[in-house]
Amino acid sequence: IKWNQCSTKTYPDRLLKRVNEFEFPAVDIFVTSADPILEPSIITMNTILSLLAVDYPIDKLALYLSDDGCSQLTFYSLVETTKFAKLWVPFCKKYNIQVRAPFRYFTSKSTPLEDDSLEFQHEWKKIKNKYGDLCKKIELAAQRPFTCDPNSDFAIFCDVDRSNHPAIIKVLACPSITIIPLPFVLIVKL
Repeated sequence: IKWNQCSTKTYPDRLLKRVNEFEFPAVDIFVTSADPILEPSIITMNTILSLLAVDYPIDKLALYLSDDGCSQLTFYSLVETTKFAKLWVPFCKKYNIQVRAPFRYFTSKSTPLEDDSLEFQHEWKKIKNKYGDLCKKIELAAQRPFTCDPNSDFAIFCDVDRSNHPAIIKVLACPSITIIPLPFVLIVKL
């Protein structure tokens, strides 16, 4: 067998010249997680943020996080990430940000350029601070045990065994019910 190296070059800007946006197919994206200790939640959440900010019609996009470990930390992280996404996704679209995972974006671009508009610089700092807050919340949540409060969003996790639990499906964002449009975001625990 002889291997031939190939490279693929995409031209997403040409897509709209060939197909109208309403003709795009619906796309379901699945992200899986099994253990928030072995797979740090912040890395999983950065993957989710980059997928939510993809340049695709939001009404034709759905993102599912399949959490095989039935972790309260993963659920909490996704709830907080969905809140942050309401800032991150519009920021990416408004300024045509190409690197859409915040941890990668903020490490590659440590400060906005002086040539950037004042509005961009202000929003950039705000988003970076909010992302730092998100990281701290997730880190702190990983260090403390979750209490079982029957009146909270976590009530469904009370007395749940990681290896034997009922199916749990929660919708965290829906394009028709959020003020700042996001694709469907669901967490699935089977």
